[in-house]
Amino acid sequence: MEFNQVITFPLERKDFRDVVTVSGTLEAVNTRSYGCPGLWSDVTIQYLIPEGTFVEEGDTLCILKAREIENEYLQALNELDNTRAEYNKSVADLELQFLMLEAQVKTIEASTQIKKLDSLQLEFTSPSSREIIRLELQKAEMEREITLKKLEFLRQINDSELQKMKLKIGQYENRVDQAKSKLDKLVLISDIEGIIIHDKLWSSKKKVREGDIVWGNLPIIQIPDLSAMQVKLEVSEADYKRVVKDQLLELVVDAFPEIRLSGRIKYKAPVGKPVNEDSEVKLFDVTASLDSSSLNIQPGLGVTCNILVRDVPDTIVVPVISLFTEDSLKVVYIADNERFTRKIVSVSDYNNKEAIIGKGLDGHEILALKKPPESLINP
Repeated sequence: MEFNQVITFPLERKDFRDVVTVSGTLEAVNTRSYGCPGLWSDVTIQYLIPEGTFVEEGDTLCILKAREIENEYLQALNELDNTRAEYNKSVADLELQFLMLEAQVKTIEASTQIKKLDSLQLEFTSPSSREIIRLELQKAEMEREITLKKLEFLRQINDSELQKMKLKIGQYENRVDQAKSKLDKLVLISDIEGIIIHDKLWSSKKKVREGDIVWGNLPIIQIPDLSAMQVKLEVSEADYKRVVKDQLLELVVDAFPEIRLSGRIKYKAPVGKPVNEDSEVKLFDVTASLDSSSLNIQPGLGVTCNILVRDVPDTIVVPVISLFTEDSLKVVYIADNERFTRKIVSVSDYNNKEAIIGKGLDGHEILALKKPPESLINP
């Protein structure tokens, strides 16, 4: 093999940048979430505001339909109406009974007055007649006392019964209010302004839409705070070990390559998640902050991030493929008058593409990228 058939690489001093490239998604640091209220029944999305709509405070975001809650409300309302009707009937019956007893008392009193007038003639009647009149007056007084006691007992008994019915009405009013409160919660109203983003159903991984069945506490809509953004990354297990908190990163928005941002790693999830259900390959969630939020960027956009693991300025960097292992030593082959000289070097740092040479080179050599044949290596 001739010398010129060996691929070579001219060295020069440069900055060593160890970069991990991963994909991610833009998201808001703070997001207002709206979801299905905590109900023990299936709920259907009847109306859903389109994604991307700008809403203001007070706008309707979503209307949910729950037949069980509607039936509960209608039943409670019906029972309340029946109880109120029963109460009004009892009040009317009581008033009628009072009127009848009061009329009876007045009749007795009138009869008693007549008897008393008759008693004025007692001195002109026989002793037996006087005794009869006296007994009739005594009987009338007893009847009057009995009727007055009936009125008092009736008042006490009915006061107790009416009080029970009032408590029952109060209970049904509470049931109506509770059911109405549940129905009101089925209408999701915005309390802030912002851009609408639909959540995904965990079962299908698809975004929610009208007609979907949802359940208690399931998120449906998000309104992100666009003033503060961050990046959610999914990092492989190999790269995860190289990523640490506060490392710098540069990112490009995939849909808008002209938008370039910078940030820092701020959080690493301690536990990874499998790529698939039966996969042993795991991805780790990593969150990075953004140094600028002045650009009008929306959550959900994909980004490509370059995480700066190490940055060593002005050093000797060689391609990894120019390093060879011989007898547990790292060696390179330096071009020397159409031949190659074997040189032992020490590597102080490396990545999957390049390595930093700590000792053995001055940075101006020409290295072989493939081991030369023995015929071209100086003894």
